[in-house]
Amino acid sequence: MILLVGTSSSIIKKGEAHNITCPYCQCSTTMNYCIHNKYAVITLIPLFPVEKYVSIYCNTCNQEINLKDLDENTLSRLAAENNNLRSPLWMFFGSFALVCCLFYGLYSYFKSETRTALLIKNPMIKDVYYTKDTKGYYYTFKIDNITKDSIYTTVNDYQVDTPYDIDDINVSENYSNQKSDFSKNELMKLYNSGKIISIKRQ
Repeated sequence: MILLVGTSSSIIKKGEAHNITCPYCQCSTTMNYCIHNKYAVITLIPLFPVEKYVSIYCNTCNQEINLKDLDENTLSRLAAENNNLRSPLWMFFGSFALVCCLFYGLYSYFKSETRTALLIKNPMIKDVYYTKDTKGYYYTFKIDNITKDSIYTTVNDYQVDTPYDIDDINVSENYSNQKSDFSKNELMKLYNSGKIISIKRQ
């Protein structure tokens, strides 16, 4: 997925300013103004507001007025009318979603850690162990039999480079003739050393 980062803007208020002298046509007139709110986006999803700016037009000559050309009294009136104007909440949607994803990720991680810590103490036949070897590759092994002190397993024929791809190799046809056995103490040492990253129980 391609992430496109940029900015966009939206009008958050329209209003009128009365009895203002236009610097172009010199008429004392009513001017229409719009307050725009620029916000950061990622793939069209709003993240957070960046800045506000004003566009103002003369009703008589239809010229857009540069704020620098307005007198201090007019600028003060516009600022006073819009001093408490806030950005709409929807502009924070992306940031809120990212925070939610972060908390959900942390919750899922600690939930998985807690579940793995419980399952490792009570191994069962058909449990699948997601494991990391000494070279940094990831693979699985499945428990075939359990005795009082030992655990007998079949090791997956394949390995992957990242933990996110382990599910792709955890299919029945990938468990053939590679056998391995552990004492229960050895299995616990693997877990404590971080080699066993999760356990899937059917």
